[in-house]
Amino acid sequence: MCSKGAQIAELFTKAIATTKGFDQNLRKLKVIGCENGRMTTEFKVGPEHLNQRGTLHGGFIAHLVDAISTYALTTNDNVETRGVSVEISVSYMSAAREGDNIEVEAITRKLGKKIAFLEVLVKNKDKNQLLATGRHTKYIGI
Repeated sequence: MCSKGAQIAELFTKAIATTKGFDQNLRKLKVIGCENGRMTTEFKVGPEHLNQRGTLHGGFIAHLVDAISTYALTTNDNVETRGVSVEISVSYMSAAREGDNIEVEAITRKLGKKIAFLEVLVKNKDKNQLLATGRHTKYIGI
């Protein structure tokens, strides 16, 4: 039988491949790990990910924090919802440019009955450099 993590990875891949909405900006992401409250993806920065200064857009990084942590949350065995965001924060530390290879790792830090706390690390794989950290709190008591 297929693990829940593998099912979530497949769901994520199909969802971003077919959406006509905002999540289509995630299409270059490839899932490289997905299990037990964690999800890791990677992608190469393309022109659609850039701000006017030619670096990875901060809003796109915030979108990564939201989306990847939500899917990481759903890999927990006893979670059957994507929940509702209560709070998202991002700390930006460095920039990335077009062509850079980026890794995004989301981790469930604490899972309660109604609230989940998630953390995301956005790294430049080429430079082994932390670009941003994110925190995402979700209400899951739905």
